[in-house]
Amino acid sequence: MKYSKEFKLECVMKYKNGEYIKDPPGVKHKSFHRQVKRWKYIYDSLGEMGLEHNKPTLSFEERLQLIARVENGDSYTYVANSVGIQESLLIKWHKIYRQEGIDGLKSLKRGRSAMKKKTQTEKSLDQMTDKEKIKYYQEQLEYLEAENAYLKKLRALVQRKQDLQREKE
Repeated sequence: MKYSKEFKLECVMKYKNGEYIKDPPGVKHKSFHRQVKRWKYIYDSLGEMGLEHNKPTLSFEERLQLIARVENGDSYTYVANSVGIQESLLIKWHKIYRQEGIDGLKSLKRGRSAMKKKTQTEKSLDQMTDKEKIKYYQEQLEYLEAENAYLKKLRALVQRKQDLQREKE
């Protein structure tokens, strides 16, 4: 669940003052309390900027420094909270570093990979060879058979439902 910067700041201030913080609906008390403690550590080390959603991206050198801190014995939680990132992200970087070395950290890409475009253009039936036509018609036949079977089952389910409703009346 994403929380606004203002909500996080309000929770941190209440936590620091020892006030009661009401749990948001649908969130377990223990996990929410743990999250508020994490926000408090981030706030103490980075200030209000650490509670924002769109924090600046860490450079290769900064990621390397974080991994060096972990290698020197600091905990993942402590290091991650000090810069306002998720502990799981730091663990992922450390795993990549151990498997691929420094080069693995350099090539980290952000975001989703682009969808690949279909390069094959459909031919018209006139342009197809006999083998291609046979394959095309076989695929069409399989598709239509599956569609027909689906529609038969759907019709049977609808009929059964109507029969059950008539029996109730």
